[in-house]
Amino acid sequence: MFDFARHMHRLIEDIAQKVPLFSHIESRRILVSCADARSQEEYGTWAQIYPMKYENGHYSIRERQGSKIYLFKTDRLKMGRTEILYIIYFLMPRFQNLSYFQKLETIFHELYHMSSEFDGKLRVMHPRFIFHGLSIKEYDRNIRYWVRYYLNSKPSFFRNKFLEYSFRELESQFGKVDLAYIPEPKETLRVMMSHRKKRPRPAKNKLKVP
Repeated sequence: MFDFARHMHRLIEDIAQKVPLFSHIESRRILVSCADARSQEEYGTWAQIYPMKYENGHYSIRERQGSKIYLFKTDRLKMGRTEILYIIYFLMPRFQNLSYFQKLETIFHELYHMSSEFDGKLRVMHPRFIFHGLSIKEYDRNIRYWVRYYLNSKPSFFRNKFLEYSFRELESQFGKVDLAYIPEPKETLRVMMSHRKKRPRPAKNKLKVP
């Protein structure tokens, strides 16, 4: 049986060791999960990242709107004694059916969303265009540069090998692919000083980001 999460963790370790941009990343604080792609089409979302903390660096945040205060809160997530800071969801089988280079691009794309402090927040690229900056093309161009940097740094052949296979090829090679799904941590909302019945749509920054 092929353990996708374990192999992805080993690959992220190799990337963090060889790419200066990601040298601050600790793979043990990242959970790798698989999610079911709703369609078999090649195009669509390939992966998403879920940050465990809000933009203030804490597990709770308050937002005031008029006479109301909205308190959002998420519980800590630990594996043993290790605090988990991010969850990366790979949509299967769509992700595995990408080309070798596209898979690496997708992984690098999600890793770059992690804050430079690696503290459970998302990286803020721009005050208005928060997650991808002024230009998604420039964001992707930067990602491709670092993918090529990694490929030129003699990456581990054994840790990258599984990226060469499509989903069916993985199944053919290993018999079964373990696609463990980790539910998103529950987020609670508490409303204080409430005098209105209308509830605004929460403008949360902890949404999963593709």
